[in-house]
Amino acid sequence: MRIGASTCTGKVRTLNEDAFWYDERCFVVCDGMGGHQAGEVASAMAVDTIKRYQFKCEDPVEEIKYAISLAHQKIYQASREKPELSGMGTTLTMGLICKQDEHLVLKIGHVGDSRAYLFRNQELSQLTKDHSVVEELMRNGGLTKKEAAVHPQRNVLTQALGLGEIEIDIIDCPIQSGDRIMLCTDGLSNLVDDQQLIEGLIKENPQETADFLVELANSLDGRDNITVLIVDFP
Repeated sequence: MRIGASTCTGKVRTLNEDAFWYDERCFVVCDGMGGHQAGEVASAMAVDTIKRYQFKCEDPVEEIKYAISLAHQKIYQASREKPELSGMGTTLTMGLICKQDEHLVLKIGHVGDSRAYLFRNQELSQLTKDHSVVEELMRNGGLTKKEAAVHPQRNVLTQALGLGEIEIDIIDCPIQSGDRIMLCTDGLSNLVDDQQLIEGLIKENPQETADFLVELANSLDGRDNITVLIVDFP
């Protein structure tokens, strides 16, 4: 397995509130939100909670839900205890590689509008669904994808860690040889369309791919923090 990751503050923001982490079987991206440095604190707390959790893959769904819920509670408690952190929150999208009937399966845990994609046989599939106002409007037929891209509420989330109640999405992705998984924050997905993503994802080296996509989003607008994490399966 090969992994590449890249992050950038962008052209407008002065602080990078994204955070990411990975090891040989777990990887995560988060996009923090909140005034001053609160977003940076929330995303760092979420990543640290996942990093410290001892995943055993005995019951991966419950383990992922517990770890994400634990991060949610930690962020919420910190925001209650420190006025300067009030209202902070973060997205979280993670993948955990487990064996199931002797086959590799990627278990994805997801809250917010960061995303997980599968690139297989030159075809791109979005694995997660955004927890956002415009996503709900699209699902209900109230918006087209083109309209959603410029909607004034396109960045409004319906749930995030540290804020209110959360319902964690769990997605199963059986892994095949040659698969490429991408996790990213909306600093990429809001600016780079699917065809442009494919043009980047056909690059062989995962680190070069991550760097290229971050630079592409930055060149298109760069109005937000951008984080890309690429995982290749042999």
